[in-house]
Amino acid sequence: MPARIPGKLEAFQSYNDAFRGWPVAPLTSQHPIRGSFLDPRPDRRLGAVYHNGVDIAVRDDRPEPGAPPERTHRVFAIEGGSVREATPRGVCGFARIGHFGYGHVDALVEPGQMVRPGQHIGWTCRGFWHVHLSEFIFTGDGGRLMVNALRRGGKLRPYVDRAAPRIDELRFYTPATPRWSRRQRTTVARLPQAGRRLNKAALTGKVDVRVRVSDPQTFIGWFRQVPQLAAPHHPFRLSVTIVRLATGRVVRRREVFRAEQLLDQPAGQHFAPGTEQNLPASGCMLFHRTMRCDGTYWFRLFPRPYWDTTRLPDGRYRLRVRAWDVAGNMSKADTVVTIRNGAL
Repeated sequence: MPARIPGKLEAFQSYNDAFRGWPVAPLTSQHPIRGSFLDPRPDRRLGAVYHNGVDIAVRDDRPEPGAPPERTHRVFAIEGGSVREATPRGVCGFARIGHFGYGHVDALVEPGQMVRPGQHIGWTCRGFWHVHLSEFIFTGDGGRLMVNALRRGGKLRPYVDRAAPRIDELRFYTPATPRWSRRQRTTVARLPQAGRRLNKAALTGKVDVRVRVSDPQTFIGWFRQVPQLAAPHHPFRLSVTIVRLATGRVVRRREVFRAEQLLDQPAGQHFAPGTEQNLPASGCMLFHRTMRCDGTYWFRLFPRPYWDTTRLPDGRYRLRVRAWDVAGNMSKADTVVTIRNGAL
């Protein structure tokens, strides 16, 4: 029986209507996204958790005509249905309508109200520079799954990205599980570097294989005028294949994750040490001249219990890492390692 792939969505989403579009104007045009699904986010108890939606950017410095005080852009429903929850008018809160949630908004709708797709449902709140869009699949047992609103078959359309993910670096360490901290002079999540770096020509025992990957975007929209806000996304899918060079046989093939639904493993096992959350837009606008705005994504190719090299014969192996984005663009990178457990 094949191993379960973390984040792979097995459930089917059934929408209330055929509308496809975006929750800010113009509804039928793509908008830039700065915070992507599964990004690390700070948490007081756990240190860090996963971002459970996508952040669709709006220009707080250019409010729409007619915007109330401290509000900037109209928010529209991308699916019709009943309002499940909504904060009172005048509060910077949220609304949940149909299968979607809209965060950092001043809601104009009330629980129980019926909403049509494309209806004006609220305003974005000044200071956030985005509306947080989350999507749910309701299960038969009364539960719900948090899913990636950008995945194929979803309602956020059109969506175009022609740039493949970038695989920047592959490293090998002794296993380590540091506590999450914060980027210096910020409140955003950082997983400090930890573990002893290993020579890939002499791997022994259990090895923490870490890869640095990001997903640059070809569509950046109005970020062209505010380039410091353009940021790569969390990749959509990651896999690793190990081939024994002496025989040409594949000895391990593992899909590390898919970013289709919220992961059920701790953020400190999905992300590897060296990971840093990107600065929120408000902080980036203030500090981009003296501080890097972009985050850094390091992933563990073999989360705990890590890669046990003692299960393989000594010798040379090729590791091939593949990364995909949500649009299907793929990149790959190879490295050759040598296992030397027999020398111990």
